[in-house]
Amino acid sequence: MCAAIAPVGLTVLTPTLPMIRDDLSATSGAVQQLLTVYMITLAGGQLVFGPISDRIGRRPLLLLGALLFSLSSLVALVISGVQMLTLLRIVQGTGAAACMAMGRAMVNDAFEREEAARQMSTIAIVLAIAPAMSLAFGGLLAESAGWRGTMLVLGIAGMAVFVCGLSQASETHLQRLTRIDLQSIYRAYQNVLANRIFLGWTMCSGMQIGIFFSLNGFLGYQFLRNGYSLTEFGFWFALTPLCYLLGNAFNRSWFVKRGIERAAMTGCVMSLIAVLTLFITQYAGMTHALSLALPCCLFGFSNGIVVANATIGAISASGQHAGTGTGIVGSWQMATGGIAGAIIVALGGAQQFDIASGVLIVMAIVSVLSMLYVFLRRNVPAA
Repeated sequence: MCAAIAPVGLTVLTPTLPMIRDDLSATSGAVQQLLTVYMITLAGGQLVFGPISDRIGRRPLLLLGALLFSLSSLVALVISGVQMLTLLRIVQGTGAAACMAMGRAMVNDAFEREEAARQMSTIAIVLAIAPAMSLAFGGLLAESAGWRGTMLVLGIAGMAVFVCGLSQASETHLQRLTRIDLQSIYRAYQNVLANRIFLGWTMCSGMQIGIFFSLNGFLGYQFLRNGYSLTEFGFWFALTPLCYLLGNAFNRSWFVKRGIERAAMTGCVMSLIAVLTLFITQYAGMTHALSLALPCCLFGFSNGIVVANATIGAISASGQHAGTGTGIVGSWQMATGGIAGAIIVALGGAQQFDIASGVLIVMAIVSVLSMLYVFLRRNVPAA
């Protein structure tokens, strides 16, 4: 629930943006900021809550985050200006950041590495399904209850997380740091960022997620160039997240038993093969939808193997600063999609598929090399 509430808070509001614009007499740019500020605080908040949780524990921040998310959603029911709604979205994103970061950190605390990776695959499945469901039903909810009704639903969801956390969740971080101040936070970040194993895992996971979001951004143009409609693109590309779910299922049941380093390394190699195949099929002039869809399916499957293992690998490599580690991993994963997408657009990737796929190949190679570094040191004792 902690993991799901953050993306749902983004996607379920998307269909209501025209309603908010008309009801609050706002500009389209001001309404679009409701998504932007939420994403920024969701990414930045994890960097703050992570190290704080290493000192005070995970459960208090989980409860605080759920409460902030719920109350900011409920206050939105009575506001009358887009500026106030923007401030509330900042608070909402901050609460979602706490929930998301603490959910990952608690999994790392509660399980050994291999079992934590299995559980993270379960969370990844939820993270894939929840936004899809909220997008599917967000429009229906908006039409039946308006944008304020949507906010009410988010408020109820946040309160459900709070009640469940209060009644069911116990504190998982039992060996806390003795102090927390700006100097200790700086040292925590310094310690984690100096850990090359952590950086290898983090770079690997960020590149993989960046590739996925980049595909969302430019692949539709290639389908159009090949003579397909956007509706047909949506159908064919929907196979990619389905294969992602399948990859997570196989990771839970089979890959993780071989060790998370070996599983992630296998997934990275498969990912590289997928983006190379994507480039080759289009360079060869193939125009059938399967020439795009099948490589994307292979990538989705490989992504399902890599991300859960790499996330847990990075957090566990952080040692006593696992909260700091989860904040860095979460923020980097969210940032890479936007960064890669901006690079592709700046280079003209929307118009030229070979440029876009070339960037993805570079990202996949970086992912493989990062994972290779970790894999070759998998039996080296931690310093």
